Amino acid sequence: MRTICLLACLIGMAMSAWSQNLVLGQEEEADDAIAVVGYFCKNDSMTFRQTHQKYKIQEGDTTISEDYAEEFLIVVTDSTSDGYKMKYVPLSFTLNDADTITAIMTNAMSQLMQSVVCEFTTDELGLLKSITNWREIRDQLRKSVKVVCDSLYGTIPELDSITPRKSLENLLLLQFSTEQGIRNSYEELNTLFGLHGSMFDIGDKELDSEENGYPQHILARIGYTPVEDEENDFDGDYVIVTQTTTIIPVEDALDYGLGTMSMMMSDMIADSLNAVRDMIVDTIKAAMPQGIEMKVNEYYGYFLNGWPKECYYSRAIDMGISKNVETRSIEWISRHWNIYVPDDESTENKDI
Repeated sequence: MRTICLLACLIGMAMSAWSQNLVLGQEEEADDAIAVVGYFCKNDSMTFRQTHQKYKIQEGDTTISEDYAEEFLIVVTDSTSDGYKMKYVPLSFTLNDADTITAIMTNAMSQLMQSVVCEFTTDELGLLKSITNWREIRDQLRKSVKVVCDSLYGTIPELDSITPRKSLENLLLLQFSTEQGIRNSYEELNTLFGLHGSMFDIGDKELDSEENGYPQHILARIGYTPVEDEENDFDGDYVIVTQTTTIIPVEDALDYGLGTMSMMMSDMIADSLNAVRDMIVDTIKAAMPQGIEMKVNEYYGYFLNGWPKECYYSRAIDMGISKNVETRSIEWISRHWNIYVPDDESTENKDI
């Protein structure tokens, strides 16, 4: 049972690759549709706070494996006809009560990266395009990986018998070796600027799909939000809310989890998991005969000018014997915007 519980946790980590931002939209603009477009100006800035938590629910008990909060600043450094240049500036990182190896590594890496500024670009609509200084970030991350592994394996020497240091180090270095890998490590940027340029029909939507190869049931609600706070809300603010339920065959999820984790596990541990694979499949199937259920909830709130206002994401993977949950939320703390006014009024920018 310990092996099954361990694998359930690993599958929950590996299956995050199946979760994608949902875009239910159309290409042509319509009166009953909302376009996510960023109307940004040079020197615009916003401060955000992100919280992230991972936990497992099993037999009524909840175990938190990761829990942290961070604050960061987004600044528009230039506005051109082709798009925008921006900077992501880390401000703080706080690890809450969580003492797993993953949490310890996340904390150490984040602390080492606090001095690194990420420079990125978007297209003219605000959609994230590229991280321009990704090589600089890659080199810093490579140094951080070595420092973190020195500390981790120095503190827990027996860890090497489960996850050989070389395997873990190589996997992390591979993950941060390309621009896409660096981009994946800045999930908040994908969340904040990943839907810009998309068009969404207003109203409630419901559909079934197998676009990703597995049955999906999708619910969506798109619309404008009321002005509840005259200082912080605007007429024209809008939200996109979705819920996606995906059913994945137990065998597929298990093979994916085993394949992903075997790259970093010792041969003995990987062989042990493979040896009891069929027993694990039967156990999960008995609890979830239709397959493993993954439910993803997403909430994207925007100001009328396309600046992100509040984002929320949760993924719950129900394997019957346990449920693995991950939540992320991003909310704005402060803002400084510039607006352009007609030439006959002033040629200067005004702040709001």
